[in-house]
Amino acid sequence: MFIAIDLDNTFADYTAAFKDCLDQLGYHDYMDAPDPADYSFACDGWFRDEHTFPPLHRRAVELGLYLRERPYEGASDVVCGLARTHRIMFATSRGDDGVDTTRWMRVYGFDAAGYGLRHVADKTGLDADLTVEDNPATLDRLMDLGMRVLVRRHAYNLPQCERAEHAGLGFAFDDWTQVPALAALIDLEGEPMNPITPLGKEERDYVE
Repeated sequence: MFIAIDLDNTFADYTAAFKDCLDQLGYHDYMDAPDPADYSFACDGWFRDEHTFPPLHRRAVELGLYLRERPYEGASDVVCGLARTHRIMFATSRGDDGVDTTRWMRVYGFDAAGYGLRHVADKTGLDADLTVEDNPATLDRLMDLGMRVLVRRHAYNLPQCERAEHAGLGFAFDDWTQVPALAALIDLEGEPMNPITPLGKEERDYVE
């Protein structure tokens, strides 16, 4: 099985690294901020609107944001185990990382382990058998095409967690130690457990 794994807030903790950068920039009030309830960080405990995040993200990248991200507890060991029987690729939509992602891969030994790395905006084009992801928009695009997913649960993607499980297209998880068993269930099925016809935009709007 070909498994594509997202990096930021899926395999590695973007939010913790971002907080660290904000603290270095003098924004000390965010160290205890909750898991953001909106992907844009425009939510309680974070920013007033969606325009605040982009410039702070850019400044954080200049401070080495991506190099500061640490894999979630257990994630490295789980992926190492999956790689024994599956093809693994890290897939990221980062467009501002320069060589930092490659350096990060080297620091953690992922390049030596033979995991692939792709920078790709549209992950549906990878045609992976399973995509591990957190981004709500990406998850919706994948599921619209009936593609199978594992959703790293966050406060901002709870609707996608519910959709994946109700549509029979995958599962949500909170801890990477859950991933091998969930991936095995998907691999065992070979096809989505309850294939559905993707909803058109008007139909999705009506349902929502």
